[in-house]
Parts: sequence; structure tokens; C-alpha cells
Amino acid sequence: MLVERDTIKCEAIFDDTHMHRFLWKKVWSREKPLAAVIMLNPCLSDNIVADTTTNLVVNNIARLERFGGVVILNLYSKLTAKLNFRWNPEEDLNDPDNDVYIQKAANECQTVIIAWGRAVEISRRASARANQVLALLQPHAEKLFCICDGSREGLHPLTPSVRTTWRLVPFVLPQNLSASTDI
Repeated sequence: MLVERDTIKCEAIFDDTHMHRFLWKKVWSREKPLAAVIMLNPCLSDNIVADTTTNLVVNNIARLERFGGVVILNLYSKLTAKLNFRWNPEEDLNDPDNDVYIQKAANECQTVIIAWGRAVEISRRASARANQVLALLQPHAEKLFCICDGSREGLHPLTPSVRTTWRLVPFVLPQNLSASTDI
């Protein structure tokens, strides 16, 4: 009989109201580097309960076999099951502290995976937020990757063709990024 045991460290960082999540981390090996994955918005996952997208991210990062864990971050920090692209401009979808965690993860992780998919092409406001985050990531351009299925790049983890296998390709930053984009 073969018994395998692992210790997995989980961490989630929320604001004081538990309305915004800045970071979700799962580490299974301290001998390997971490990967950061930046998606659109956090679901209602915590340290114990994970949604489908979070499970797909963890599984695919583990299958790559070169990472010892994953740090999940998002363009927007508000906890919501689904981001409404027709949201009220007064609604607080992003806490300013979110950018601090994105920058910290970019500094600490070997690879940063842009995984918000095509969603930022639907909304000018989301596109502006994506450009703002990419401007923050400019110093880490050599670490930026996106998910590819062999013919399409910039996919979201829920895309059927990449649910079980990720291929990472370099992410090319667009020209003329501005961190002060009004969102």
C-alpha cells in the first residue's frame, strides 16, 4: 500500500468588511517558485471552499510541474459570483489596496499569468482597468505570460479548450500604458 501525504498552505486576504478579496494563495511546495494568476474578479472562495475557476487554476498550475503554488489576484477586488459589466459607476468594485497586492505578487512570483480572458474587450471600463494593471506590471514584462490553446492566446481558465491543459506563452504589453487611467 502506498500512502501519500502533503501539507498545503492556504491563505486569503480580505478587507475588514470581507467585501473585497485581494489575494488567494495555495502553496504545496516551498522548493519551487510561485505563479501569480490575474483574473477579472474574485468569486466567493475562501481558504476551504473553492469555485470551479479556482480549482481549474490550481489543477493546471500543479500539472505544469514547475511551480510550488499559486497566487490568485484579480483586476477588481469586490467579491461577487459574476461581475456585471453594466455596473453602477458609483459601485465600489475595486479597493485601492488591490494594486498593492498585485505589485507585491509580481515582485515575489517567478511568473505572472494574465488570465482575464476576452472580458476586457466587452467593457471600456474593464479595458481601462486592465491597462492600469498592465502599467503596474511593466517592470515585470519578462515574467508576463498568458494561457494559449495552440491557436488562441489570452484565454480565461474556464475556456473549454484549456480546462485540463495550459500552454503558457509570453504576454506582450500594449504600447502607451498609463497607470492613471480613469476607471
